[in-house]
Amino acid sequence: MSGKLILTTAACAAAMCWASLAQAAVLVNDTWRDGTDDDPLAPVYSEVGVDGDADGDLESAWFQGGGGTLIPVGPGGPLVGTVSTSSSSWTTYFTPEATPVTLAAAGDKLRITWVFTPTGVNTGSTSQDFRLAVVDSPAASRLVANGSPGTSTYSGYAMFMNMATTLGNSNPFQLREHDNNGALLSGSGDWLTLANGVPTGATGYASGTQYTYAMEITRTAAGELNILSQVTGGSIGGAGTASVSFLDVTPNGGSFSFDTFAVRPSSASGTAAQFDTSLFRVEFLPIPEPGALSLATFAGLALAAIRRRK
Repeated sequence: MSGKLILTTAACAAAMCWASLAQAAVLVNDTWRDGTDDDPLAPVYSEVGVDGDADGDLESAWFQGGGGTLIPVGPGGPLVGTVSTSSSSWTTYFTPEATPVTLAAAGDKLRITWVFTPTGVNTGSTSQDFRLAVVDSPAASRLVANGSPGTSTYSGYAMFMNMATTLGNSNPFQLREHDNNGALLSGSGDWLTLANGVPTGATGYASGTQYTYAMEITRTAAGELNILSQVTGGSIGGAGTASVSFLDVTPNGGSFSFDTFAVRPSSASGTAAQFDTSLFRVEFLPIPEPGALSLATFAGLALAAIRRRK
């Protein structure tokens, strides 16, 4: 085999390795092309990076509880959630119970992205009625049909937020951590306050404007968790970004696993009348194994050598 062929083969192998890693990192990427939100059924819950029904999306099943509705308008989305005078609950499990995303090594990262457009945003709310969470749900607390999650030993993080055209609560963008024993999002007393990122009186949400919520959770070399939570879009926060970050030195009661995303608008009068979700994405970004890094380095050298020979 010629030197050129050897180098080319190595470069191709490394490229294939990195492509596989990148693809495996995306667990859910749903735009509701098939017009359903209850697929895959329990106990599977999520396609976990494999488009099993070949519809172009990586799906996770959603469960609606409380007031209002949660219905995809499709095919092609969006997933429309309506809110009534009482609280709504929208929950999805982005992995099966036995295989949560576990941040096992320093640098491992979980990224959740939720793209939504609110309609009928409240103009004068001063509450923290707009809530969402990224947690690990024990098996016994997982929903198998529409309903709201019950009390359990959850571990993870939540945002308790104000939704109004002008943010009116004294802590309108507050990051919290579950106390490992209580309700998921219905009880504020079950969550420990960590940090607030936006001052009261800042520009809030506008009806008909698309926003992107993202939470990144990264494990550090010291076994801590670095949490970055932000909303971008419109003029939120005054410049189009509302953000809060926190380094949790004693994370989740010692747990580094996550499998659940949940949203809870407490009422239409306290948040918005409708939320149109156009994308839900979950990415697990592990630090590549040393062997993969070595292969990629060798591939780079191989490609450079090929260019020099040409």
